[in-house]
Amino acid sequence: MTEIATRASNELDIRGVGKRYANSQSEHGELQVLQGIDLHVPAGRFVSIVGASGCGKSTLLRLVLGLDDQYEGRILLDGQPITGTGPERGIVFQDHRLFPWLSVEQNIAVGLRNAPFTAAQKRALVAEHVELVGLQGFEKSWPHQISGGMAQRVAIARGLVNRPRVLLLDEPFGALDALTRSRLQNELQQIWQKERITMLLVTHDVEEAVFLGDQVVVMQPSPGRIRRIVDVDLPHPRNRSDPRFIRLRDDVLGDFLDVRTEPPPGPAPDAPRWPSAIGPSGLQLAW
Repeated sequence: MTEIATRASNELDIRGVGKRYANSQSEHGELQVLQGIDLHVPAGRFVSIVGASGCGKSTLLRLVLGLDDQYEGRILLDGQPITGTGPERGIVFQDHRLFPWLSVEQNIAVGLRNAPFTAAQKRALVAEHVELVGLQGFEKSWPHQISGGMAQRVAIARGLVNRPRVLLLDEPFGALDALTRSRLQNELQQIWQKERITMLLVTHDVEEAVFLGDQVVVMQPSPGRIRRIVDVDLPHPRNRSDPRFIRLRDDVLGDFLDVRTEPPPGPAPDAPRWPSAIGPSGLQLAW
């Protein structure tokens, strides 16, 4: 793929990160959601994060995206602290969140809204990413005219079109049927192998985590912390029937037989919603 701008290193460092939310019924009036998160993600690596509901996976993604700066510890990209949202970090959500009044190519172009490229460069990038996700011939289609799997491909292209250094994936296939999910997992793996962008995936699906990740980070709740990190030393493309794959998957699944999943005493705090805005990267950050 043609480079339009020189990019710095994609190395991500999460050091001693903790996060608290106010909760009047918790001890000291606060609930510790994340505690002591240390994670090094080398440039170009694909890291999957799995854990029970409430262990802080999506909260961690919010912090890396830069939507919340009230936390303990440090998050560094290429050695520089992350401050606020920025075009060097893209995100793909579980729901594709396409604008219904925009065509496929126009939805992808939203990712270039604030990019410093010429109109011709933007058209070239959109066309390149339409091809990357296999949507040639659907450029002028409206979201209601394409399938859910195709809509999610548009969302992936939108997340990649601005050439981010890190792509965050928050349960990107969770709303899809099993066959579509499996197909898109294969396609995402091929895109990652081609682009070598640093990717950080949050998922409840252990098989998905092992299939896609170079490493699987297993989290446990109350407060959310890293239980262990599992290296996935398997060649690409991966075969789900490979005995080595099955052993790794079952090894990670075994962690959830021992992890407590009960919520802490008292009601959980109101989790902040993804803000409804267009961030600096031009991505729709939420409803």
